[in-house]
Amino acid sequence: MYTRKKRRTVGEMLQPAEIKNTNAWLSIHGSSKEFLLTYESEGLVVSINGSGTLKLDHTQCQEAAKLTEYIMTQGGIVMGGGRNSGIMEAVSQVAKDNSMGIIFPELAKDKTKYGKIVITNAPTPRIEVLATAAPIIVVFRGGIGSLMMLMRAITHFNNRKFHPKQPLQMVFISNYWVGLLQSMINMGAMPKEFVQDLHVFSTAEDIIKQIPSVK
Repeated sequence: MYTRKKRRTVGEMLQPAEIKNTNAWLSIHGSSKEFLLTYESEGLVVSINGSGTLKLDHTQCQEAAKLTEYIMTQGGIVMGGGRNSGIMEAVSQVAKDNSMGIIFPELAKDKTKYGKIVITNAPTPRIEVLATAAPIIVVFRGGIGSLMMLMRAITHFNNRKFHPKQPLQMVFISNYWVGLLQSMINMGAMPKEFVQDLHVFSTAEDIIKQIPSVK
């Protein structure tokens, strides 16, 4: 799961970034082809997503911080939405130099002061990278942006059934989303099979117990 990965997506790169420590590596940069950007990583890299409006003392922010603390003990790198508020800031404050935030120009005034910042040209490539590229994807509670991440992560994760060479991933979703997903299944808007391999969590510990060890 933690072998070297590479994924290209449609988008323009305005500001690339790279993080490398003794155990992990993450680079998001432009591609040799126009209007494409490239994600590359090796080792434990976790994409942590969720609300940007919650106060830092909110339970969900505290759980996101706990998860990040564990990832740091394992020599990992985290990436997120790059804003200076909510779950994004809770994660960046803990990870510091091992944090990479992805924003688009309109969010520049609200970017976190911690870690590295990638700037793409629009929201769509930001969502695509955060929801599909890392070996481990985590979606805490949130609003419409987090919901878009959730739907894209679920769709991409299930694409592996049709593309067996797609790299292995684990997708963790907050129990906050369970009611919505069940309603979609009941309406016939989502196949039940699409959620059966997702990992539902209520606390950071639920995730930590299931993350494969770094060898």
